Order: sequence, then structure tokens, then C-alpha cells
Amino acid sequence: MQKNSFDRISTDVVKTISKNNNEPTWMLDYRLDSLKKFHESSFEQSNLFKKYNEFLTDLDIDNIDFEINSQEEETEHRGRHINFLQINGEMVERNIDDDNGKAVLIDINEAIKKHPDIVQSYIKKNPIRDKFEYLSDALFQTGLFIHIPKDTQILDTIRYINRQENSSRAVFNKNLIVLDDNSVCNLFIEHYSSAKPDVSDSIFGYSKDIFVSDNSELTITEMELFNNNIISFMNKRSEIGKQSKVKLAVGYLGGKVSRSRSYSNLTGNGSEIQDLHLVVGTKEEKHDLVTSIKHSGKNTKGSVDVKGVLTGKSYMTLKGMNKIENQAFNADTFLGGHAILLGKHARANIIPGLEIDNRNVQAKHSAAVAPIDEDLLFYLQSRALDKNTAVKIIVTGFLESILKRIEVETIREQIEEMVEFKFKEMVVVPTQ
Repeated sequence: MQKNSFDRISTDVVKTISKNNNEPTWMLDYRLDSLKKFHESSFEQSNLFKKYNEFLTDLDIDNIDFEINSQEEETEHRGRHINFLQINGEMVERNIDDDNGKAVLIDINEAIKKHPDIVQSYIKKNPIRDKFEYLSDALFQTGLFIHIPKDTQILDTIRYINRQENSSRAVFNKNLIVLDDNSVCNLFIEHYSSAKPDVSDSIFGYSKDIFVSDNSELTITEMELFNNNIISFMNKRSEIGKQSKVKLAVGYLGGKVSRSRSYSNLTGNGSEIQDLHLVVGTKEEKHDLVTSIKHSGKNTKGSVDVKGVLTGKSYMTLKGMNKIENQAFNADTFLGGHAILLGKHARANIIPGLEIDNRNVQAKHSAAVAPIDEDLLFYLQSRALDKNTAVKIIVTGFLESILKRIEVETIREQIEEMVEFKFKEMVVVPTQ
């Protein structure tokens, strides 16, 4: 992908999307400003990480259409009482009980019309954004709007399925999640795409802005199971208030290219976040991950933990930076990235960074990329296990530290099942 490959995305495309949604003028202005900033922004915000963008230069998006197109039919997930079902650029099903108090769980387009004050106030809170956040903000066709009011707890997991059945198309979402004081919400998101062999490359991207006020809890678990024709740009940004806890977990189990950005700001005293990522690459998948936690409040706790298992010609890069600001006394931060390479052509780069402006803190980072432990493999094989079974046991144990922190059992089991499916695609060869 050349640096100017996106230049053909014009203001006409943005105006057409806005007109079709019958949006107010302020929303069109927001979209146009986002497109302008997208064209002005570099692929990487940090100068430390710019040299790790080589995977972007290999992408060919010339045949991908950014215009709005008619939707194709898909029936696999219909009628299963899924809370939200998205097919391509349209939210086709919404099944939400109306006994959730004053909680609002709707399509972002509906929220722009019914709750303009809330949408306007929050979309302006993160003015400096990633390049592809700007693109999602300019071109989004649908997305989630969740507002959990004060003293409201939604204990049932909200399930959202996104299916991309298009060929040679680009679809973008904008998601806005707001939790007021003393509220609870749990969200499970699944991403799928067509498994047809003749489907051409497509793009799916989203921006997800998360605002959690004081004494609240939010858990978002995502499973990315795109086929090898999807190029994804996944961006999320969290702001966490006093004594609140957020847990984010993503399993990258498919796709052609996954570019993920996760930025978290612990603004409130005693706030916490866990940011977990699990990557399994078996063919030629490319995963480019950036994580960042900023400690602004006192007594905050933030943890990034990334585990990757790669074989074939798959590739993973983790670029992490945790920052503790001067006023963030007694902050506790951790940044970890580890990968196992199961083939001589698989690659991983782990680049952890810490920026610390306060001495009264705890700060740790850990990084390792290595082939599977041959001594451990020999030990297991000496116990009458064949090589593939021994490798599976080692890899399962390696990923367990991520999986065990997914608290909802049914979600954890579903992700474990998908990891098991990916194991079947693995071809283990000597790394020497």
C-alpha cells in the first residue's frame, strides 16, 4: 500500500454517507474534519515505531470500493436472538430487552438522531487520534451506541456479531460506549467474514471510544475470526474514572492483516485496566499491535499482556508504551509481550517501552520471542506423546495466562474452541 493509496477517498464519499443517513450538519462537519485529518496524519504517531510499518507497503487496495453498496444476504446467524447482528455495513437485527432501566443500546446512527447532545459531547473528547481512527470517523456506516446510566447494572452479556460478506468493499464502524457512575456492562463481540474461496480482499475498520465514570466496571471481549481476505483496522480508546475497572481482551484468530491500536487513560484515582491480546497465526497473517496505558490518577493499576503463537509465514509486531505521569503517585504498570515461533519463516517483534515521571511507582516490562523449548518438547515426547500433541500441550499452557482471565465461562470456552480449531491448521517445522 503506497502512502497515497487512500487519496481517492474524497469528500464526495463522506457527503454521500452523511446524506443517506439524513445526518445533521454538525455530524457532516465532524466527518469532513476527520477525513482531512486522516489525509494529514502519518501511519504511526510515535517516531519510535515508524520503522515497523513495512507490512503496510505490501497491501494492494486499488480494487477496494469505498462507496456505499447494497448489502448481500446472509442467514447463518439470523434468528438466534443475538443482541446485535451486523451484516456488512448495516445493523440488521437488534434484540434488546426493554427492562434495562434507562440504559440505551442502539445503532450509532439512531443515537445521532435521538441523543445528539450525548454523542456530540463525547466524540469531541479525543481530538488527537490515530490515522485510521480518523478514517473510521469519516466513513462509518453503522456501529454501537451504549449508554449505561448511573446506578444501572446489566449483568447479562451483550452479544454483538459482525459479519463481513462483501467482496472488494470497505466497511467502517463507529462505536461509543459510555458508563455513568456505579454501572456495570459486559460486551462480547465476534467478527466473521465469508469463507467463499473466490472472495476478494475487503477492509473492515472501526473506532471505539469508551468512557467509564467513577465506581463502574466494563468488560469487552472480542474474537476476530475473519477469513484471509479481510484487512482490518481496529482502534479503541478508553478513559477510566475513579475506582473503576475495565478489562479488554481480544483474540486475533484470522484475517489477512490486522492493525490494532488500544489506548487507555487511567484518569481517576484507583482506576484499573487489563488489556489482553492473544494472537494465533498459522499461514501468512500479519498482526500489527500498538498498546498504550497512561497513568494520570493516583493509585492506578494498568496491565498489558500479549501472547502470540506463530507458524507458517505469519508475522506479529507489538509496539507498547506505558506512561506514568508526574502526579500519578503509587501507580502500578506492567507491559508484557511474548511469542512462540513454530516455524522458521514465522516472525515476531516485541518492542516494549516505559516512560516514568514519578519515582514512587512500580513499573515492569517483559518481552521474549523464541522457538518452542526443545528440552520440554523432548520431555513430553519421552512420556509417549507424539510431537504434535506435545506442541499442543506446550502452546495451550502458554496461552492459558490470557484465557484464564476471561471470566465468563461460555465466552472463554468459545474462544478456546476457536484456538483448538486454529491448532489444526498449524504446521510445526524445525526453526533451525
